[in-house]
Amino acid sequence: MPFEVRYSTRAYSEYEEILDYVLEKFGAVSAAKVDAHFEEVIDQIAINPYLFPYSNKHKNLRRCVISPQTTLYYRFNGDCVELASFRGNKMNPKTIGLL
Repeated sequence: MPFEVRYSTRAYSEYEEILDYVLEKFGAVSAAKVDAHFEEVIDQIAINPYLFPYSNKHKNLRRCVISPQTTLYYRFNGDCVELASFRGNKMNPKTIGLL
């Protein structure tokens, strides 16, 4: 049975920004594909939160490379999966304030 998934305020905002960007640059079909792919990965994490390794730099967070452009950081507390951040892989790592 899958665990509950919760989005941090930051993760939810970043998720929406990514979808808005894809929609604007590549259209609705591409945005729907990206959304479906992200949801599929999140569903896999909900089923098996230990699927991805801990981040090297942020020991309390697990790191999932969703696509060549995006990495998802999340934590599992035993009861639910909390999505912490969706990060662009080309972003400056010093800007990861919450992590």
